[in-house]
Amino acid sequence: MKLEEAPLRRRIQRPLCTVAFLLSAALAGSPALADETPKLRFDAPFRCLRTPKGEVVRVQCEEAPGGPKCLVAPNLTTAGSELKEARECNYTEEAPAYQKLAASGAKLIPALADVPPGYARAESGRAFQVKFDLLNRIYLGLSWVPTFEHKSAGDATPPGFPFGRGQAETGFHISVLSPKGRSRHDLRVLEGSATFKDLELKGLLFSYDYQHLHRRPALFISTFFGKPRLYEVTPAIGWGFRVLNINDRPPAFRNTLDAEIVEAHLSWNPWQSNDLYSHLRVEAGMDVGKYWENRGDLGAGLGTGSWYTGFTSAVKTRFSLGEGGLHYIFADLTYLRPNMVQGKYAGQAVNRINASLAYEAILLAVNDQPLSLRVAAMGGAHDDPGQGVRNVELRLTAGLRFSFWAPPRVFEPLPDLEEP
Repeated sequence: MKLEEAPLRRRIQRPLCTVAFLLSAALAGSPALADETPKLRFDAPFRCLRTPKGEVVRVQCEEAPGGPKCLVAPNLTTAGSELKEARECNYTEEAPAYQKLAASGAKLIPALADVPPGYARAESGRAFQVKFDLLNRIYLGLSWVPTFEHKSAGDATPPGFPFGRGQAETGFHISVLSPKGRSRHDLRVLEGSATFKDLELKGLLFSYDYQHLHRRPALFISTFFGKPRLYEVTPAIGWGFRVLNINDRPPAFRNTLDAEIVEAHLSWNPWQSNDLYSHLRVEAGMDVGKYWENRGDLGAGLGTGSWYTGFTSAVKTRFSLGEGGLHYIFADLTYLRPNMVQGKYAGQAVNRINASLAYEAILLAVNDQPLSLRVAAMGGAHDDPGQGVRNVELRLTAGLRFSFWAPPRVFEPLPDLEEP
């Protein structure tokens, strides 16, 4: 048995050794990665010197046990173009200064030019963005949206539905951190989506949300049971509103149109990250809107339909995994209870529940404009005031979003002190 195992072992080991040899040779012959080349520090001073060959270099020196150590980086890319995302050379010292530095015994080490936080620099000298803030962007997206529904009576499934649905989407997101005020302002503008084959339109004109992590107490409570004591209360209470949120022909209500005119809410953040970027938020508020059981009634004027007002609530979370802004998780659960106050359904109250869980990850960037993969699961249960039934739908989405002008994700913890 041992004599038979030895040839078999040799037949297995020889190909493995050959593969290992080829891999080691390839790695040994490959050029050094940019991460292996030292870079000038962006937060430290540097000098611009002209070499005897007439080339301008950036020099950044520091004291070391064996004598001064100086990083020397070209001031141009390998293609001869100017460096991007680098500090300017305000003054260039002539060749004698470089020769004097070389003669001083300083160790000159080839390096790459400095880059600001959120960027890296390739061996060619070109700077490229490696961190992204997806809370600040304009995005365009395409996705596949298979949708499953518990249909209302009389609703027919159109051809290609539910697996043939596609969706286009767009939106404008802005998020501003105020470190001195220890607060963050989130805005969403002109956000909308449209599905193909089985047309469904959603749109949001504008929304705003405010959150904070104040040090100053909102109020203080003094007690006099025994020794007088003082308790400072600093609740993480915020607020927000949205204007003109439209849902036209959702799958389970193909003839309807719901237009929420305005909604306002208070929010409480039981957990927030140090820069208010990630959070867990609980909301409660009121809204006013109009509901059309048959959107074709709009042809008779805006006086048709049923006005409603009611209670709104939500639990919302967002998480940025790591500080690079390459991975995000969003989860929302909303409950609405509109009360019809005008029209043929006046006096009726209905329930609307929606939930979603989404993951978005940046795959690559084209000229620093990120392309991300987004997958999500969403569900909803809505009462039909006309038929008195509850329609349920579940949809899955998988698609790509191309974002424009997303700045680098910068981790900026809030200061200990805030403005009065």
